[in-house]
Amino acid sequence: MKAMENIMNASSAPASSAWSRYAALTRHAFKMEFRQKNGLAGLILFSIASVYTCYQVAGSRAEAEAWNALAWVVLLFSAFNAVAKSWPEDAPEIRAYLIHVVRPQEWVLARITFFSLLLCGMSSIVFIAFTLFLGTEHFSGMQAIYFFIGMLLTSVALASLLAMIQALAVRANGGFGLIAVLGLPLIIPVILIATRYGMDILHGISFADTAHNLLFLGTLSGGFGALGFILFPYLWSD
Repeated sequence: MKAMENIMNASSAPASSAWSRYAALTRHAFKMEFRQKNGLAGLILFSIASVYTCYQVAGSRAEAEAWNALAWVVLLFSAFNAVAKSWPEDAPEIRAYLIHVVRPQEWVLARITFFSLLLCGMSSIVFIAFTLFLGTEHFSGMQAIYFFIGMLLTSVALASLLAMIQALAVRANGGFGLIAVLGLPLIIPVILIATRYGMDILHGISFADTAHNLLFLGTLSGGFGALGFILFPYLWSD
């Protein structure tokens, strides 16, 4: 509750700024996540167990195509798993209070920031686990870095989209099923671009020749974020 008091104080201060409210909401999201340590541990365990399952299926010397496909599949399902849980602030009575305390744009940007950092952390765990279990024979030193950068940008794109979809599913009381139904069709462009980028890196294509895929991912991230920034106020006041 202390974090909620910080949000209230930030919003009621005479010199309160949008940045202070956004920062308070972001800190609150992380405090809530780390307070429920079993949820964070479950996310990490899910990712590592998924990678280990891939290792049991493909072995330690998976072909480049299999390595690439499995990495993005595990990251995708880890992202859905991360946003599937409900938050105390999503309860109708708390949401009715927050409507008068914070602005919807600050709220959705804080959620996007939180999910982006959370999924970047999960993608780091997935990448390290893949290199440990399935090997790095398809990578040189810089290729591994380029592939990892692609995973980070993909995580930001997924977070920008899923933050909005998660908020919509909560308002509709649809749960994880609605998140999957709404999210999977919209995520297809992100996964297609990420998969193409990963294959270029694994096949030894120079970074300069495939960097445009990172630009596409960045554009999708910005587009999803802007869409949430514009549309979320209508959802917030519903």
